[in-house]
Amino acid sequence: MSDHITDPASHAHDFEMNAEVATGPSLSYWQLVRKRFARNRTGVIGAIICCAIIFTALCAPFLAPYTPATKDRSAIYTPPQMPRFIAQDGGLTRPYVLGFAEEMHPVTYEITFQPSPEKRVDLALFVQGPEYQFLGMNFTTHFIGGAKGAPVHFLGTDGLGRDVFSRMLYGSRITLLMGMIVMGMACVIGTLVGVTSGYLGGRTDTVIQRVIEFVKSFPDLPLYLALVAVLPRRADPMLTFVMFAAIVVVLKWADLARELRGKVIAIRSVEFVRAAVAVGASDKRIIGRHIIPNMSSHIIVWATYVLPEVILLESFLSFLGVGIQQPMVSWGVMLNAVRDFQSLASAPWLLAPVGMIILSVLAFNALGDGLRDAMDPYSHD
Repeated sequence: MSDHITDPASHAHDFEMNAEVATGPSLSYWQLVRKRFARNRTGVIGAIICCAIIFTALCAPFLAPYTPATKDRSAIYTPPQMPRFIAQDGGLTRPYVLGFAEEMHPVTYEITFQPSPEKRVDLALFVQGPEYQFLGMNFTTHFIGGAKGAPVHFLGTDGLGRDVFSRMLYGSRITLLMGMIVMGMACVIGTLVGVTSGYLGGRTDTVIQRVIEFVKSFPDLPLYLALVAVLPRRADPMLTFVMFAAIVVVLKWADLARELRGKVIAIRSVEFVRAAVAVGASDKRIIGRHIIPNMSSHIIVWATYVLPEVILLESFLSFLGVGIQQPMVSWGVMLNAVRDFQSLASAPWLLAPVGMIILSVLAFNALGDGLRDAMDPYSHD
């Protein structure tokens, strides 16, 4: 990835000079970045989708009609109930869904579901439903649901009668939380190690680089599986979550540290850093005021690329059953229920989290591409 990300902060002055000639008033570096990013349609769309996904995760208890553990024994493997706006007579009506009538094939004994107009359920906003906690307080109001408490399952139900749509919204919280934790910790560790290695040099740099090479010498996937396999199977789900996040952090920080080390070596020889050393500035001030700010754009872009990688990794390992464990809900845990062809054939709507995974990965990658182009002063509009 280091081949594709250009660190522009050290060339901010040239960037501002070119912009002043082209646009008139001189703008700061970050103002120019914001202006260039706003012209990138793909990046803006990606940013909007990313914000929507994060908002959905934060407000999942309110947006979801049910809690992830709510079960409806009378609606096992029920197909999705898509909202309708056209009445039977062809006119427009308030949004509603249709319930299903079960029919059994006389020969194969296969149960099929047919929409029944007699089981119409009108949709309503701000309905009362199962109790949930949000910001430490208990609530029973949900954004959308069936009028008068009638059951509604927009994306169907699973083998235990749990609402797939609600579980997918709750699952976004665990999946994104895993990504954010790994991204944040890897950024902190990678930045500290990379800056230390590049700035101090000498024996310290040699030792740190040998450690990084040792970490990067292991093949990622087999090492993930081997490390996760040693996690206690009967451990608390939260403990498993923390240990899983720690394992991923250990294997992600080395890439950033190696990239930043090379940039620090280049930055410490430029004029403003040498001038700071000449006037007697401390190492702490040089690193905090000159070196790290000039690498901030690279760190930001790296973070937007590593987040979708962690989302894919968590979903894949949880799908295999070696990642997040029940009763915690993530997109990968939901996909774990359709590992066999029989479940997939009888309830293909259980693959709905795949759509969220694809959407989030594409959105964060689009955001990363937009930020990379906006922060590169030598890229062409």
